[in-house]
Amino acid sequence: MITANLNNTKLSKFQDTGEDFCFRAFSNSWVAINPNPKGIIQFIGSFIFGSFPINSYKYLLQNLFEQGYTIIVFRFPFTPLKFDHWQVATNILKEEYACRVEIIRFLTQNGKTSHNNLEILEIYLKDSNYYWLGHSLGCKYISLLEILSNEPTQRNLIIQKSLGERYHEKLISLIKSVDIAREKAEQEISNLLNQAININPFFIKDQPSVLLAPEISNTVTVNGITIPTHKPLSKFELLISPNARETKSMISQSKNLFNLTGIISFSQDSIAKDDEYFLVEQLSLRGFRPPLNKVLFGWHFKPLAIQIEHLGICINQILTELIQR
Repeated sequence: MITANLNNTKLSKFQDTGEDFCFRAFSNSWVAINPNPKGIIQFIGSFIFGSFPINSYKYLLQNLFEQGYTIIVFRFPFTPLKFDHWQVATNILKEEYACRVEIIRFLTQNGKTSHNNLEILEIYLKDSNYYWLGHSLGCKYISLLEILSNEPTQRNLIIQKSLGERYHEKLISLIKSVDIAREKAEQEISNLLNQAININPFFIKDQPSVLLAPEISNTVTVNGITIPTHKPLSKFELLISPNARETKSMISQSKNLFNLTGIISFSQDSIAKDDEYFLVEQLSLRGFRPPLNKVLFGWHFKPLAIQIEHLGICINQILTELIQR
């Protein structure tokens, strides 16, 4: 958890355009800073559309901004040959740390006028104020980060049991690289505020997440027909790391996690149906609270639509309930 004594922190006047919705380039991502945020939503879109998220998800992101959230948008890697999903997931978290630094730098340099300076800064310094929102395959990366949030000894056992020989030095190195990035962000923020700052070392533990039409099974759609590539195990899936079976095995074993996860399904979605059923079933086995699963009218790519007010409200409601857990 990030902790700080901000009594001696000085912020200059916030120079902004009011509450207009606009994105700034921070690190390698885009950030829309809400002047009075109630939380920070970190968004990862679907394959293809997530590579151009600002345009593809414009109306959904604007709706969430207008409901009071700062929005961090990560770019989905624009290549069909990105088979190492561990690397993508860990890169996303390292990018999140970099964005935190840039946001804090922006706030300390520009200040704030419409709200108490220190209260605003405290929001961005608290780990539990960072929420995750994914769509389609973007949800898999959030799920992998949740798996990595296990206590290290338990995490190693879970991954080893699920991956076997595929749990090799490269993945261990990726996990270590996240720790290095976190420590670097802690140091940079500490220097900006002139006091010690600590970030939660357990990846995204205690950070709520909402999964929109979650897709983790590497399905391929051809001429409107969805072809599952994981039954039986295909050569294509052998290239994916981790593949669908491995991912589901690790989720099943992460008994103490996914308690702050909500799922939004769409009634006409045939692409993510199997994965949604699996995840809802897993959440029901956790025993924390009844699983948060909402079914809305629409198809798999509903989040890209123009009329998304109901979806935006539903996301806000689920996040509100998860925060209270």
